[in-house]
Amino acid sequence: MDDLADRLNQIMAQRGLKASEIADATGITRPVMSRYLANRSGISSENLIKLSQYLNVSPDWLLNGSDAPESVKVSKSVSVDKNIIIEVQRELIEQLKKDVGRLEAVVKKTKNPTKPNKQKVGYLKKHKPKK
Repeated sequence: MDDLADRLNQIMAQRGLKASEIADATGITRPVMSRYLANRSGISSENLIKLSQYLNVSPDWLLNGSDAPESVKVSKSVSVDKNIIIEVQRELIEQLKKDVGRLEAVVKKTKNPTKPNKQKVGYLKKHKPKK
């Protein structure tokens, strides 16, 4: 094994995984994953951790092909990983707050959003067919 691309291709073949599945599960964009597999790009420490955790291998094995067992996981005490998770959660919360605000504004613009039948009754009274 020479490089990261070889080790990724090997583990994908062994486990029947597709690059797109790994990319989607780890949050790594598909173009970046493609560059890793084609050996056209170095890997960031953040993406190295994501890949090693998802694939259940050590970061050292992914980078260097060390003799460390593949089942060695990244230590849970890695503060970078915790900080990344917290930051992603914060971003998601902020996005959800924005979405809720936008939806509330749409609901406020609608007439009687909780009582649509009253709208219908009012319309029918105004436009009652003549007998």
